[in-house]
Amino acid sequence: MEIREIVETNQVLKEMLKDCPYSILKRWELKTYPEGYVVCHQNMVYKYFHVIIEGQANIYIMAENGKKYSQSIYGKGSYFGELEIFDNKPYICSVEAMTDLKVLRIHRKYFLQWIEKDRHFSLYMTRTLCDGFYKLSKKAGEDTLYSLKYRVCNYLLLCIDSGIRRSNGIEIEVNKDQLSEQFVVTQRSINRILQQLKEKNLIEVESNSILIIDLEGLKEERRISQNE
Repeated sequence: MEIREIVETNQVLKEMLKDCPYSILKRWELKTYPEGYVVCHQNMVYKYFHVIIEGQANIYIMAENGKKYSQSIYGKGSYFGELEIFDNKPYICSVEAMTDLKVLRIHRKYFLQWIEKDRHFSLYMTRTLCDGFYKLSKKAGEDTLYSLKYRVCNYLLLCIDSGIRRSNGIEIEVNKDQLSEQFVVTQRSINRILQQLKEKNLIEVESNSILIIDLEGLKEERRISQNE
């Protein structure tokens, strides 16, 4: 009953599971993980498909020297385990709870039955996987072709919709350590770019957030840095 209520109140889950057979629906499990918990470890095999229903997770690759490369931040409605589940492959990335995390998961045995029986879900997976690969390819191209300043400016501008509008600007939550992992650069490099933007009166930097005080100026800085 709890899982059914979760699905009914979550539009993304409702769309994903709308034609899910009851024999499969009753196999879902609800799991919770505390902030900082590694749900799945890189290079290990897990037999579950997961869907996030609350919280955020960092999807990252860990190099042999201990350096993290964050590929993406997943939130409500995102899923993981889909790339590995068909052939029981080890996870490419680790999945770590950035906040307290609540997920629904289903065992590989029932996932395979579901995708075979449910045409709607098969199409849903195809569409969302293509969208994910599109975004990942775009990010990989930007990481290769564009300067760090462009990527930081672009990231801040992409965060605007989730920001809080203040009287003096738009406040967005930013974890500077996470930016360092996401762009595969040192924290010092991130701080240098943020300081340059601050000196141009485009942003103000707080401990856990950034206030965008000149939106048009930041867009112009992104345009200029695209060709640097």
